[in-house]
Amino acid sequence: MSLATCPECGDRFHKDQPWKTICTACWKESKRAEHAELLELREEVAELRLAIAEMKAAVIEPDMLARLIRLCHPDKHGNSEVANTATQWLLAQRTARA
Repeated sequence: MSLATCPECGDRFHKDQPWKTICTACWKESKRAEHAELLELREEVAELRLAIAEMKAAVIEPDMLARLIRLCHPDKHGNSEVANTATQWLLAQRTARA
């Protein structure tokens, strides 16, 4: 067993194994920090899963998308700007799926 200096805090500790590179107090602190980070990541994953589920729920089925395009097509609405904008958006949704 030999004495070593912890590179984290500068305290001396007993290095009774070659794999020990930091003191026990710093090792425990690093494990607490890892645990806190893990909890944060789990929370973030849960939020992202919820967001993905909401996005999937908002998807317009292909047959409904075709129906909506036919209903709002500018030819049926005097080539209005509103109909053009809506149809362009719907067509972009169809293109994004392909």
